[in-house]
Amino acid sequence: MRVGLIGFFALVWAQSAWATTPVVPELVSVPVPDAVPVPVAVPVPVALPVPVVVPIPIPVPQRASATTGTVADRVVAVVNDEVILLSEVYAFDTYIDEAAGASPEPAVGRAAAEREVVDRILQQRLIAQEVSRLHIEVTDQEVDRNIDDIAGRNGLERAQLKAEVEKEMTWSEYRSELSKGLQEMKFGQSVLRPRINITEDELKDAFIRMTQDDPQVAHVLAIFMSWPVGEDDAGREALRAKAARVALEASSGDFGAASRLYDEASFGEAGGEMGRFKAGELVGALDVAVQKTPTGAVSEPVETPQGIFLLKIAERTAGDTDFESLRPKLEEAVFQSRLEEEQVRWFEQARRAAAIRILR
Repeated sequence: MRVGLIGFFALVWAQSAWATTPVVPELVSVPVPDAVPVPVAVPVPVALPVPVVVPIPIPVPQRASATTGTVADRVVAVVNDEVILLSEVYAFDTYIDEAAGASPEPAVGRAAAEREVVDRILQQRLIAQEVSRLHIEVTDQEVDRNIDDIAGRNGLERAQLKAEVEKEMTWSEYRSELSKGLQEMKFGQSVLRPRINITEDELKDAFIRMTQDDPQVAHVLAIFMSWPVGEDDAGREALRAKAARVALEASSGDFGAASRLYDEASFGEAGGEMGRFKAGELVGALDVAVQKTPTGAVSEPVETPQGIFLLKIAERTAGDTDFESLRPKLEEAVFQSRLEEEQVRWFEQARRAAAIRILR
């Protein structure tokens, strides 16, 4: 399969770039969810933007017949009078061969992989036709700016970038591929982005999923009452009875006010504020009480060698962050997920509306 540095400079667009400025591709292999993988060597690894439109690599030269040495090519599908050739499918020969080799029935695995590749090419062809219908155009100036961005992000001069590209394809072919990628980005802006409206409920669901495995941080309020001096059992029982009454009062009223009234440490001065703690950060019985007391509730009296604690769990948050601090990441994650869904939905609708014939 002909990939090499062409894979490095293939147009792969991040959803976040669909506002105004195109995201330049990075010098890494391109993992595309649910798409045909394109293996590429990695000379200069950098951060990878998330792909939106599946990049189709430059097709390999048409395969020669094993018996005659002539080109063996034919039409495998027609999309609104545009043809897809067998050579386009076998631009993905590495993927197809690997799928066949991994299948317990190689012939079945190869056929399934070929169908997947045809489906991906169909998707790109339908997008290109919609771009044409909407008269979405890309200027030479936009392509030039993108080339400068690509070169700059990879620490290259334009001449160096051109030299690398021309090891694999002509410069005009490369500019054409960049132009197609920019058109597809504009397709996303014009067609897919307006379909997406993110709700607060979606963000809250994403917050739960994102933080469900993070350590919980409990915001703890406290009231402390010390044991009486000496080994006075009656005094200790009296303190236990008092703690039970205070716990009831604090549970049904203002815990901060109760702390200011009854606390014998420094918590009362701060309205009961004790601090924020992860599991294991408090000692013994206090940690156990924090973990088992529901959020918003007051614990049973917790006896320690120094005295009795009453703890209220004001709230729990995941890690050291809360919902609002994670909002930008949540919005991005939900948007990207919805964008993928909209792309699949659009493709299904476009496919039903198109005149498509599969000839193999």
